[in-house]
Amino acid sequence: MNHRVRRWLVVSYFSKIDGMACAQHVDDRLSYLLENGIEPVMLTGICGAGHESLAHVRVPSVAPSGIRYELRHLRRKSRLVALLYPLLNLLLFPLYALEKLLIDLDSQWWWFPLAAFAGGRLCKEHKPELIYSTGGAASAHMAAFFVSRFTGLPWIAEFQDPLVFRDWKRSKRAYAVYAFVERVVCARASAVIYLTEAAREHASKRTELGDKGYVIYAGAEPATPEYDDSRPCCRDTWRIAHFGSLGGSRNLSVFLRGLEMFLSNRPELAEIVRFDQYGTSDRVSCELVDNFPVSGVVRNRGRVSRNEALSAMADCDVLLLIQNTEDISAETIPSKTYEYFHMAKPILGLLHRNPELSRMLAELGHRPLAADDPVAVKQGLMEMIYEWQEGGRREMAISPYTVKAAVGRLVAIADSILKN
Repeated sequence: MNHRVRRWLVVSYFSKIDGMACAQHVDDRLSYLLENGIEPVMLTGICGAGHESLAHVRVPSVAPSGIRYELRHLRRKSRLVALLYPLLNLLLFPLYALEKLLIDLDSQWWWFPLAAFAGGRLCKEHKPELIYSTGGAASAHMAAFFVSRFTGLPWIAEFQDPLVFRDWKRSKRAYAVYAFVERVVCARASAVIYLTEAAREHASKRTELGDKGYVIYAGAEPATPEYDDSRPCCRDTWRIAHFGSLGGSRNLSVFLRGLEMFLSNRPELAEIVRFDQYGTSDRVSCELVDNFPVSGVVRNRGRVSRNEALSAMADCDVLLLIQNTEDISAETIPSKTYEYFHMAKPILGLLHRNPELSRMLAELGHRPLAADDPVAVKQGLMEMIYEWQEGGRREMAISPYTVKAAVGRLVAIADSILKN
């Protein structure tokens, strides 16, 4: 008996870019789609590499902001682009300035026209059963919308982050555009996936989402062996580390104030306590590290590859999680959280008005704290180092948040749509 090959058109501006969470989100799902008998047909931007084992088309942006953004990525991979970049950037600048003056949208916004055209051709060639848009950039959803309209195919849209939120800092015109995109997606998509319950609830109040909204926690791949409970006794330093970029209200200010208070109470612990920051840091965060009053305790390791980051996580005793102190934090869960969960190491989470994430941390045996409370940080550190010195730790449950489980839920939603 001949079985028709199941294919999905996967639309994402970002893919195959090392160290970028929204690209990693997409890439990690592909093998599990294949495991579920679904062959992804990829439509992405040109910043990342190609998926050699899959049908994959990469298309560029058509606006100056998008072209400049893509050139910045490509110059790291091509000597020719690196050589021509200053000239091309200079030539594009007047058009870029005019674009930003007229409407200041994301650099990836004007990717959708060529992506929609390419998506239509891919559907004609590969005949997918469904369109799945994800990957962070709103342009992916606009491209998927037009492809769905052209082809009549069902469409699942996945918002990795809310398109609009209360403490909006960009122009009113930009807000109107993204609010329009959100309304279109919620009205036209067959299903809309959110990564938190709070994001789904808030979107349902702004749009005609109805019963088409679903929550699928992103998950991560288990990447290290289980925690060795004897390990803290075999080393003379207690290592805390934060992994991820720092900037704006997501910085080390509150944590380092709490750490300073902790070391003021127990100055002898400065000999064994070490804190490392892995990832890009803005000027404020760099200054906070450089000006920490106790020398030799705090270090900025800079950006590292994903494999290096996972190796460093495995070598830590405490993993630090920091959220922005902005309204959007109530609707998001940092992707790094799920990697942390699978490390089986204690997590100190500085969270901002996010009971959903706080509950997840507490249920798995970790410590959620308010992101603006250095006294709570000090107390948390006191309790955690006591456990380390005693050679034990609180029992933490095995994380149920895996990519495999997330893809299984996604496929189940798709099957129900196709069945109906």
